[in-house]
Amino acid sequence: MKKLFLLILILTTSICLFAQEKTVRISDLSKQEKHWAIWHPFAAKKAKKIVPLVRAEVRQMIAENKIDSLINGGQADAYRHALWMALTAKHIGDKKARKIGQLHEAGNKTAFYKSLKEDDSLQDSISCQMDLLNNDLGIAYGIGYKDKSDNEIKEIILSAILNGEFFILFRNKKNEFMDCEGNVVQFQDRVKNKIWYLPYCLVTSNNTSEIPTR
Repeated sequence: MKKLFLLILILTTSICLFAQEKTVRISDLSKQEKHWAIWHPFAAKKAKKIVPLVRAEVRQMIAENKIDSLINGGQADAYRHALWMALTAKHIGDKKARKIGQLHEAGNKTAFYKSLKEDDSLQDSISCQMDLLNNDLGIAYGIGYKDKSDNEIKEIILSAILNGEFFILFRNKKNEFMDCEGNVVQFQDRVKNKIWYLPYCLVTSNNTSEIPTR
């Protein structure tokens, strides 16, 4: 009974850790995510506390117009991943933080083939690449500034986002995704045909001349 209680507790923790939506069922988590949380309960508990703090920080930065409001592929997206990984790396270590990020992106790909959305958007190959790049950079900041307070790291990450040290997706003024040749990316019947690979274009996080603010 004690082992069963512990398993339920760990799985509940993993929901709070990995979920990007407000309501998530255990069945929504990938097998890899469940497995990691079961075998790393103490790290999962620490990481769990970081997620709502990061979400609140992103909302505040958007409200203060310090970053754009684009949760899918914009500065808000980059800031969320960078800060999430920076604080996670600081508090539980770079290896565990990187594993969490990798498992989350792997879960996003699985979710795509099930037509499940994250933040009201279907994930894709370049968005996944963007997130992984921003995760790794965030981890580097978290380890490099481990002696700084969490609030100081928030400011450091924000400054780095605005200085173009992270990545976002290229858009035009109509909020349409563009490829690196300047063409609008077309993806008709994407869901029907299960098109994971899209020719989006990664640009630096200060390249906002074409990025609209909603």
